Amino acid sequence: MDTWTLSTWTDAAQLAAYVNPRQVPEQARDVAPPAWFAHLREAGEVVDAVNFIAHAMPRYECVVWAVRTLIDIGIDRTDPAIVAALRWIDNPSDGLRRAAAHLGESLDDETPQSLLCQTIFLSGGSISEEDLPAIQPPPDTCAKLAAATVLTAAFGSDEADKAISKGLTLGETVLAGA
Repeated sequence: MDTWTLSTWTDAAQLAAYVNPRQVPEQARDVAPPAWFAHLREAGEVVDAVNFIAHAMPRYECVVWAVRTLIDIGIDRTDPAIVAALRWIDNPSDGLRRAAAHLGESLDDETPQSLLCQTIFLSGGSISEEDLPAIQPPPDTCAKLAAATVLTAAFGSDEADKAISKGLTLGETVLAGA
């Protein structure tokens, strides 16, 4: 897909600098993000491609992408974390965001479900207690956690390459507004 209608990025090097300011490929300068993403996929740099596409998305869409990917690679829709995520997607309220965080705290930190709950909590809104002054998470935290969610799920599956490929394709679909 050549059109990422939901991404505001226009230069792949600027986006790459957002992903990792210490590793900005010179050849990405003046290249459209979808073209650089295609280059990463063709070069087999799938982990970089996952991180790149996650950072290209707005935060809400980043959560949608992570949830769709987890479901597509085999995590059951009735899993409590998936249910919490789908509820939040339907109604991205602060109460449901905090409920997802609470659920995530009860899960093993190394599961994609726990990472998904953290992704939702850090997608926007204050991370401090409700009765304290608001503290916003760093703007790239949601994308980093969404990428970690997708990669953890993929590498935990029987067919990691196929799962990552599905996630990357879904990412393009989300960015295209579908």
